[in-house]
Amino acid sequence: MKYGAGKTSVTVGRQVITLDNHRFVGHVGWRQDRQTFDGVRVLSALTDALAAEYAYLSKRNRIFAEDKDVDAKDHLFNVSYKTGLGKVSAYAYLLEVDQDAENGIDTYGVRFAGKKEISEGTTLLYSAELATQESESATTSYDAEYLALELDAAVKGITAKLGYEQLGSDEGMYGFSTPLATGHKFNGWTDQFLGTPNQGLVDTYVSVSTKLAGFKLAATYHDFSADESTAGVDDFGSELDLLVAKKFNKTYSAGFKYGMYSAGDAGTNKVDTDKAWLWLRCEVLIS
Repeated sequence: MKYGAGKTSVTVGRQVITLDNHRFVGHVGWRQDRQTFDGVRVLSALTDALAAEYAYLSKRNRIFAEDKDVDAKDHLFNVSYKTGLGKVSAYAYLLEVDQDAENGIDTYGVRFAGKKEISEGTTLLYSAELATQESESATTSYDAEYLALELDAAVKGITAKLGYEQLGSDEGMYGFSTPLATGHKFNGWTDQFLGTPNQGLVDTYVSVSTKLAGFKLAATYHDFSADESTAGVDDFGSELDLLVAKKFNKTYSAGFKYGMYSAGDAGTNKVDTDKAWLWLRCEVLIS
């Protein structure tokens, strides 16, 4: 159910929630059973530039069917402000699984993302994000940091991207965690790092994409390493991801993507992995 009054809306019940670039809260939308949440969500446009959002989640409906859903007591806060150079977001995501044992993952951060047209046919897109996280249980307490930097240059239909993402570690014992994210969007399509290793993860990546004869073409290369090395664990390998996709009309689209992961140090317990996806999508609006 959704209620609205002026520039404020309240949604109650099962719903899709996405925040910023999906790195911390997303819907995993490419899955057939996408991620949703049960709870209450309040959005308010305080001014034309300033917006605030709060959600309380009582259940995380994950992508692995009902037996993997999680009862929760999560609080999500996100405030954003639009400037002439881009949007600034500040957030606090306080996550807790609703069970007898003490647990919690509290994340506080800020993100800036924007774009600027340099000349006709040339646009720069840029983003920077910094966050800190504390994970607590009855017996342990860990702290880790997060840093992400990205720069895109779109020139006459060709886009090149350079990115750096660091999911920090607490002395090799805990890796920065994003349990509500659209994880498949980050750190390679073979899904080797849906959960961050205890050593943390540094992902340095470069990509190029364009359109040719109506087809979208893209290639991305990732180089993975540990944030804090431990015995036998430093190099987490690399991955090459390839995409071909086409939208035929408002109803039909199709695509193919392929991920090739090459394992690094033996101590990471990773193995060479190839994954491929082929899809056909039909979207019909029923009114």
